[in-house]
Formats: sequence, structure tokens, C-alpha cells
Amino acid sequence: MIVLSEINLSVMMFQPSPAAFVVTVAAHVIGFTLLLVLATRYQWPNAAPGFALLAGGATAAMLVAPDHTGRHVLIETAAIYAPFALYPLVLGSRAKDTRDPYIAALLAGVWAFLIARHGMADAQLGWMVGVVPVAIGAVTTVHLTQLLRIQPAGTRDLGRLALVAGAALAFLTVTIPLQLEEQWITIGWALEGAAVAWLYTRIPHRGLLLSALGLLGAVFVRLALNPEVFRYEPRGDMRIVNWYLYTYLIAAASMGLAGWWVAKTDDRFADNFPRLRNLLACGATILLFLLLNIEIADYYSTGPEILFRFGSSLQQDLTYTIAWLIFGIIMLAAGIVAKARGARVASVALIAVTTFKCFLYDLGSLAGLYRVGAFVGLAISLALVSLALQKYVLSSEKESPQ
Repeated sequence: MIVLSEINLSVMMFQPSPAAFVVTVAAHVIGFTLLLVLATRYQWPNAAPGFALLAGGATAAMLVAPDHTGRHVLIETAAIYAPFALYPLVLGSRAKDTRDPYIAALLAGVWAFLIARHGMADAQLGWMVGVVPVAIGAVTTVHLTQLLRIQPAGTRDLGRLALVAGAALAFLTVTIPLQLEEQWITIGWALEGAAVAWLYTRIPHRGLLLSALGLLGAVFVRLALNPEVFRYEPRGDMRIVNWYLYTYLIAAASMGLAGWWVAKTDDRFADNFPRLRNLLACGATILLFLLLNIEIADYYSTGPEILFRFGSSLQQDLTYTIAWLIFGIIMLAAGIVAKARGARVASVALIAVTTFKCFLYDLGSLAGLYRVGAFVGLAISLALVSLALQKYVLSSEKESPQ
């Protein structure tokens, strides 16, 4: 059947016709289905993944056929992918002790995505190309559901589970930049990173932990180390309530939620490496602090772009100082409640920097009662911080380091 399909494909190279196309697709589907039946019947090891690669090559040959259309490519890709997608489902519990059916389906999903993407472009459907990885990811999710159903919790092959779950998430990861743009890519990866962290609590495989770190690390880089973030969208008329607000809040919340989930698990990468929960908490805090400064700069900016400037106006300088002080106090309170030494140290450092800024920079611009009021307010704030440090941080009570 495979030979017949290839002969028909060769005929199509010279004399394209609907009949030859139908025969080629049908022969491919029947041929690869029979090969999978034989692999199951005689238990050939690694045969099914090999057949999946062979099917990818046979499907890709359609791309070089003259006068091929995007519709033909999509039809053949879907038809040949179908036997491999159905293979694990048809086997059911008979495949609970082997990885081959699931690896074959994943390999078929990879080439199906790559070839179907070309077909979508040829069919002028590039605007909805994200449908392809979403559909393949949905099929892979069905495979994952079956794996969880056919094996009891104590006897599951965690490597196979992580492979299938990671593949489903990988297709979603590919979908995001294909279908979305600018800050929506960042938001999509942030939500996916949190989802992977939750999945790690159900399937404790180190690959999922690394995937969560990679996704959320990419989110942090895009928002904290990428100057192009300020050019994603032009500044609007709304202040405070803008796209910066929801983008940074969603990213920070995703990191915080992921850290909360993995805190219940073994989230160590190495003995001398920080735990993932601490890295995520640090990243979320930095993003919130950046958001605070971005919103202040956006509020006082007047041009088409956000400008971070000290000394442009007394009101803006004092707004930075007050906001930093409040942020530091809130972070100190959070560190005390959570018994997180790192958060307490960082909060004291921020309060110290804010204090120096106020004394050495801001107070020089004030005069009269305004300067007196600033001194009094700063003194009260520092006194409260000092009392909190003495009672909760510098006390003799022993706390385990976090």
C-alpha cells in the first residue's frame, strides 16, 4: 500500500488529478494503519516511532508536487496523522506498559504541525495558523488523560507522563507567538508557566519543573530586561489603568501562584541553587516594583513614550519617594508574616535607599513647613520600621532560613 501511494504520488508529479490524490491519500492511510497493526501484533520495539517518521516524509512529499494546493496539503496531513493520533486510544490498556504508541503520536504531531503550517499559508489561512498546534495539543491532552486513567497512581511511568504532558504544553507554547503579539505573548507564557507548575504537583518530574522555570524566566526577561516593552503599544489617554497594569499584574500573579504551588513539593534544582519558590517570589516582587515605577512615569509623562526622569518636577520626585517607602514597608510586613529573611533584607535595603534619596535629594527642593512636614513624616515611618525590625527580626527567636 505504501508503494502504491508513492507510485500515485509520482504520477501526480506529472499529471495532477483529483482521482490520483484520493488514491494516494487512501493508500497512505491504509498502509500506515496496517504497519501499526503489524507492530502491535508482533510487538516490534521502536517500530511505531519509525513508521511515524516515515509517514512524515511521505506527507512532506506533497509539498514538492506541482500544482499542489493548501487544501490538498491539509487534507493529506490530517488523514495520515489520524492513524497515529488514534493508535494509543485504540490500544487503551494494552499500551500501559509501552511508550512506543505515545512517542509515535508525538512525532506525528510534530511533522503534522510543520507541514500543516505550510498548507495553511498556501490556503491563505495564515491568520488562524494557531489552530493547528491547538488541535494537536488537544489530541495530546486526550492521550494524557488516558494515561492517567489506565494506570493507578502508584505505578505510573512518570517519564512517559511528563513527555506527553510536556508535549501538550509545548504545542500550546508554540501557539502563543504564532497567534498572539507583543504583551499577549508574555501573558500567555506566564499563564502557561503557572499551569506547568501546577502540573508538577501532580506529576513530579524534573522536566516539568525546568519547563516552568524556563517559561516564567522568559516572562521575566521580556518584562524586566527588554526595553522594547515600552513600544508594544502607544501611550493611551488612560493613566494607571492601562496595559502595563494588567500585563505586569498577571505576570507577577502567575509567578506568585506558581511559587505557592511548588512550595508544597521538592523544588530544589541543586544543593547550592536557590529553590524555585524563592526565585519566583523574587521575580514577582521585582515585576511589581517595576510596575510601580512605570505607572508613576506614565502618569507624569506628556509625550508619546514613557520617560523616566528625576528632577523634572518636585511632585514626581516626591511620588517616587513615597511610593518606594510604602512598597518597602509592605515588603517588610510580608517578609515578617512569611518569615522570609530575604524579603526582610531587601525591604530594609529599599527603605535605606529611599531614606538617602529623601535626605540628599528631595528635601533640598522643599522649604518652610513643607520641609518640616517631610522630616516629621519620614521620622515617623523610620520609627515604625525600627520597631518592627526590633520586635520581629532582631529578636532572639530562632527562625529557620527561607
